[in-house]
Amino acid sequence: MKKFIQNKTLLPLLITGLLIASGCSETEQEEQNEQLVKSVNVEVDEIKPTDFSSFLRLVGTIETGDDVQVSSEVSGRIENFFPDEGDMVKQGEIIAKVDDRKLQQEARRLQAVTKQSEENYLRLKQLYQEENIGSEIDFLNARYMFQQNQAALESTRVDIANTEIKSPIEGTIEELTLEQGEMISVGMPVARVIGRERIKVTFGVPARYANDVDLNDEAEVWFDHNPENIYQLPITFVGRSISPQSRTFETEALFRNPGNEIKIDMLANVKLRTEFLQNRIVLSEEFIHQKNGKHVAFVAVEDSEGNSIAAERELELGASFGNEIVINRGLEFGEKLVTIGSSYLLDGTRINIVDNATVFANSGN
Repeated sequence: MKKFIQNKTLLPLLITGLLIASGCSETEQEEQNEQLVKSVNVEVDEIKPTDFSSFLRLVGTIETGDDVQVSSEVSGRIENFFPDEGDMVKQGEIIAKVDDRKLQQEARRLQAVTKQSEENYLRLKQLYQEENIGSEIDFLNARYMFQQNQAALESTRVDIANTEIKSPIEGTIEELTLEQGEMISVGMPVARVIGRERIKVTFGVPARYANDVDLNDEAEVWFDHNPENIYQLPITFVGRSISPQSRTFETEALFRNPGNEIKIDMLANVKLRTEFLQNRIVLSEEFIHQKNGKHVAFVAVEDSEGNSIAAERELELGASFGNEIVINRGLEFGEKLVTIGSSYLLDGTRINIVDNATVFANSGN
């Protein structure tokens, strides 16, 4: 009976002790959990001055600086073509020959007429000036007739020379528009000659960038068939008018084409720098968050107890390109921007600054 009483007395004490021990364990666990919730592993990066550039990507067309339609200056039948399509020609090289037999006959006739009128003029001149025979009007008419015949002869000789249709530039015969034996008239195209090396890329720039593109600015140009080969080209022409249809102004960049790698009328990718800012704060958009209609970022600071916490900063955004944004106001150089882990933060959240290696090590444990 005494043993039962003793056990009965000890039982409440044992239960009380177990409850106290259990309570302490639960309290400590809650404190540990609360500490884990309030402390977030983050990475930081010092805010430093950065240069910012924004670019405009366009599609241009390859044209040639030397694209000539060679036309005939005389009428007649095409007697012969010397080069074929695709052949290279030098400046002044004959492309085609027009039959000149009628012109040669006309030249011989005019030559005889001119000789006759010259002799008549010289005879009347001698009589009038030396022997005072004849009238002045006869002498003058003879002189004018001689000069007219002489001019007609020279014109015919020019036409005979023009029966040899020559290339005005060095280039490639892109197209022959007529066949041998066909008739041709004055001004009718005979061939298209494209310059060998001097080509240009032409593209339209939207009107809103009218103040951002100037002569000698650089454009990056590349082609889909060889994207690794990027040409750095100076702007050689900036149009002064806006197309009412496309609302763009024409712009050109000129460059040489060694080896004829680039073909006329090919499409080219063009990249223009439209803005350049020096010594600015530039952030990746992934570190900028929206909160209550505002843009914010977080920096690492210390509270009064020396603990690292996240401080929320409201931002004023500036120019942007790609995923980079200029910060006009809200951050200062030298501050520690919270990068990785910033999306989990609130203003005042306790943080634990780590690097990638530490994060991966902790994750492994």
